[in-house]
Amino acid sequence: MDAWQRPLDDVGAAGRDKGRGAKYLIVPMDYTGPLLPGAMVYRQRTHNGFSILRPIIADASPENLRKASEYVKKMKIYPLGQKPKTEYIDLYGKLLEMTPVLNENIFREIHEMIEEEPVETYNLAMMGLLAKVGIKKGESFEPSKDLKAIHAKAAPEALEYMIEEYHRILNPPFFKGRKWSALMPPGAVETDFSYEFASYFDYHARGSLYYAVISSVKNYGSATFYLDLAETPDGEWLDGSKNYKLNVPAGVPVRDFWAITTYDLETASYLRDLEPSSIDSNMKSVKKNADGSVDIYFGPKAPKGKESNWLPTDPKRRFFLLFRAYGPEPAILDGSFVLNDIELVK
Repeated sequence: MDAWQRPLDDVGAAGRDKGRGAKYLIVPMDYTGPLLPGAMVYRQRTHNGFSILRPIIADASPENLRKASEYVKKMKIYPLGQKPKTEYIDLYGKLLEMTPVLNENIFREIHEMIEEEPVETYNLAMMGLLAKVGIKKGESFEPSKDLKAIHAKAAPEALEYMIEEYHRILNPPFFKGRKWSALMPPGAVETDFSYEFASYFDYHARGSLYYAVISSVKNYGSATFYLDLAETPDGEWLDGSKNYKLNVPAGVPVRDFWAITTYDLETASYLRDLEPSSIDSNMKSVKKNADGSVDIYFGPKAPKGKESNWLPTDPKRRFFLLFRAYGPEPAILDGSFVLNDIELVK
C-alpha cells in the first residue's frame, strides 16, 4: 500500500504470484532507471508505503508458530541495487504503540505526513480545508492558542462522527433483521479502497472506513471475509461493563476456519492488556453445544464453567466484534448462511 493506503497488489495465494513466490519491485512514478529482471513492477504514487503479511496457520501450536516465523524470515525487503539483506525484529511481548490518538496532537501528525508526501491534483481541495486549521505544506505548524483549543475539541468529535458513520450509516445490515454488517461499505472495494469516483472524492466515507481498518487489498473476499458487529439488537453500543452471549451456528461455510475477535470501539485495535482477544474454530479447548453450535461469552469476568468460551472486555471501554471467515465459501459471501445477533446476559 502507499501512504494513503491505496493498494498496489496482493502477495501470496490471492496475489499475482499465486503463492509460488515472486519478486515485487516498487519504484517512484517518474522512475526511468534500470529494473529487476523477472520482477513484477509497480509505480507508487507516494514516497512512503507499507505492507502487511498474515501467515494463516492451522493453530497457535509452538510448531506452527515456528514454521510461520521461519517462513517470514525468508522474505527479503531491500533497496534496488543493494544486496538482499533484511533485518528482522521480534516484537513479541513488547508494547509498540501504533494506534492513533484523536486529540489535538493529531493535527501536528497530519502536518508531518503532508510535509513528507507529494500533493496530487485531487488533493488540492482537501489542502485548502487543511490550511484553514493551520496545516500548510512547506510552512511550519504553529497553531495559536485559540486554534489549539479548536483542535482539542474537534478531534474527539471527528472520532465519534467516524464511529457513527462506519458502524451505523455506511454499512447496511448484511443479514435481514440482524445487526451484523460487512467490513467493507459499498464503494470501498469498487474503487480499490480509494473512494475516488469519476466526478467526486468521498472523503467522508473514506475517513470513516480507515477509522476501522488499517489496510487495503486488491482481491478482497477471496482468502478472507469479515463481518462487523458493534451494537445490540436494540441499537446500544456494546458496553465492556456488561455481559453478552453470541451463539455461532454449526456448519460455518469456510474451507479453513472461523474466528470471533474483540476490538476497542475507539481505537479499532485490540483491547489493551486483555487476553485472549479471539476465539476460533480450531481451538480444541472451545466447547461446542450438542447441535454443533458454539456459545461465546463477553464481559469483565468469565461465567463460571465457561472460561474456555469467554473473551474479556474492559468495563471502562466500548467494544465491537469482527467475525473472520478464512477460506469463505459462497454461502457466507451471499448471506445465505446467517449469524445470530448478540444477546445481553443479565
